[in-house]
Formats: sequence, structure tokens, C-alpha cells
Amino acid sequence: MFHVKIYTQLLKITFLLFFMHGCSQMPGINKNPKNQIGSKKIEKYYTIKDVEIAIIKINNLNETEINNFNTININELDYSIKEFESIYNYKYSYVLGASDVISINLTDTDDIDGSYTIDPYGDIDLPFVGKIRIEGLNINKTQEQLIKILKDYYNNPSLLLEIEEYNSSKIYILGAIRNQLTINLDQKPIRLIDAAIQADYNPNAQDKLLGSKGILRRNNKVYKIDLNKVFKSRNTRENFYLKKDDILFVDRNSESIQVFGEVTKPGIYYPNDDFSLTELISTSGLNKLTANAKKIYVIREDYNQFLKINVFELDISNPVNLILGKRFKLQSKDIVFIPPTKLVQWNRVISLLTPQTELFTSYNPIIQDGLKSNSENITE
Repeated sequence: MFHVKIYTQLLKITFLLFFMHGCSQMPGINKNPKNQIGSKKIEKYYTIKDVEIAIIKINNLNETEINNFNTININELDYSIKEFESIYNYKYSYVLGASDVISINLTDTDDIDGSYTIDPYGDIDLPFVGKIRIEGLNINKTQEQLIKILKDYYNNPSLLLEIEEYNSSKIYILGAIRNQLTINLDQKPIRLIDAAIQADYNPNAQDKLLGSKGILRRNNKVYKIDLNKVFKSRNTRENFYLKKDDILFVDRNSESIQVFGEVTKPGIYYPNDDFSLTELISTSGLNKLTANAKKIYVIREDYNQFLKINVFELDISNPVNLILGKRFKLQSKDIVFIPPTKLVQWNRVISLLTPQTELFTSYNPIIQDGLKSNSENITE
């Protein structure tokens, strides 16, 4: 009878540990991701709460919708010159902006002669005239704008205009390169290769920590670039002029897909084109004992919208759905995550809280006393 009471207590403790799992936290994705609306604020710093998250269930998509997601990809600069005339045919000229300093010399009078700093709103404040918006104009357009306004105050105004300080126009080169830097632009244009050399980019480098491919962000659009091809290209148009606020991000594993979770071979994959989700699951080796086959996640950045992530979810608990996974094509930079089942999570929590080798150690005296008492009773 005493043994029954002890084992009953032990059973209660076991269930209590399982119950404690509900209050514990596991690393990684431990609950279903939820749709989240991104913040519309305009600030310098953002957090994960400002990211818009869209949950897309692949099982609910029709053929057309799957094809649409398969074709949405980053534009390829290195293959379609004619398609990107706005990039290759761009003629550089310095565009004025906040913090730039210009000097004005009115020929017939010195009423407004002097240096002027463009304010954060893109204006300069002239005596007797007031504020004039010149942000976004080059030096010639600015001169035309000033003369047009000054005609209301002076007869046949003529002025000399110069840029004294270049402070507003910058380009940024980041990522897997030796020298991440910000380049200040001035009247002299700079081409892609020149900027890459300033960043200490070497097309012949074999360093695995460095990259050769990346993306160019310009005017809220994203273009894909292969720097090695630009260096080797015989077409001079490939070496295009950079523009104010261009961001060039060089990635070490730009064509890779990262796979982790309940698979036998997690890691980085470099698939060919038209590599499907089903093929990746087969290649990485789904762990049938621990994987939650109802929730296979593909996490993908939406380059067409600021701070947005699409999370695709596939249920392959029914093997027929592997056909849908075969139609869904993976893209570079995708993250594939296969979570564990709830039972596996519980087991892992218990193993973290109380290793099996030490489970119920504190009850050993009771167990031993019980056995001893029983043995004495049997002897008697």
C-alpha cells in the first residue's frame, strides 16, 4: 500500500512538470506566428513591433496565387540592361538638400549677398524675400528658380551661385566587404566600380567572409547586382553612376537558403532555380519523429514594401499536400523553419528542468525508507 502512495505522488509530480511547460519559454518559434500590422511612424529606430507580418497558408492558395508568389523576385540588373534604362542612362548632377551651404552674389546690389544653409525643410531664407524651396534642385535649376522669384524685387536680376559645402548627398556601401563606408557626393560623379574600390572590394578575393553579390536600393526599388560581373563586363554601361541615397548591400551568401529546425541536415543550401519547398524538405531530411508536419514555415522579406515579412505555412501531415510544396518555389534568402511537435517541446523542457538521471532524487530517502519498512514487515 505504501508503494502505491509513493508512485501516486511521483505520477502527480510528473504531471506537474508537464503543466509547468505552459509557463516556460523555448528558444526559437514556440507558438504560431500571427499576422501583425507594421507601424506607420517615421523614426530613426525601429523594433520588431514595427515590422508587418503576413501569414500566408500555402494550402489555401490556388494555382494563380502560387505562381504570383513564385514570380515576385528581385529585379536582375546583370541580365536586363534595356529593362533598366533609368539606372544605366542616369546622368549625374548634384542635387541640393538639407545642410548644404550655398553662396549668392547679386551683381547690382549686395542686399542678399552671402552664404546660406539649407534648412531641414529644404528652404533658404533670403532678406526681403523670405523662404525659398530649393531642395531637390541642381545648381542650374536653383539659379533659374532664384532669378524667377527675384524678378518681383529687382529689375533684371543677375546672380552668381556656388555650392560652398556638400553635406546632404551620400551613398552607403555595407555588408560583406572589407571597408564599409559612407561616401559624400559632390559635383564630381562617381561610378559603381569607383565606389567598390573605395570600399576595398577585390573581385579576385577568395575570402569566404566577403561577398560579390548584393542588392542596390534606389528610389524605393531594389535591384540585384553581381559586382564581379560588373568588373569583368565589356559593356561600360554596367558601370553606372551612383545616385544620392543609393544603398549598396553586399551579401556573403546572397543565393543561399537557410534551413533549421527538426531536420537531419540543417544549414545553408545553394539550390538551383525552380527549387521547390518539397525538394528542400526531401534534401534536408525531415525528422519524422520530432517534426511538426502541420506547420512548415518559409520566412521571406517582401522587398516591395518597407519592413514587411511574409511567412508562408504549409501543412504536409497529409502527403498529398507535398504536391503543393512542389509547386511553391523557394527564392534566395528564404528561411525555412520546421518546428517540433508539442510533445517534443514538453520532453525538452523536462530534460532542461530536471535531467532524467536526477529525476526524483529528493524522494530517494522516502523510497528507501518505504522499502526498508516493507522488508521489515515481510520479515515479521
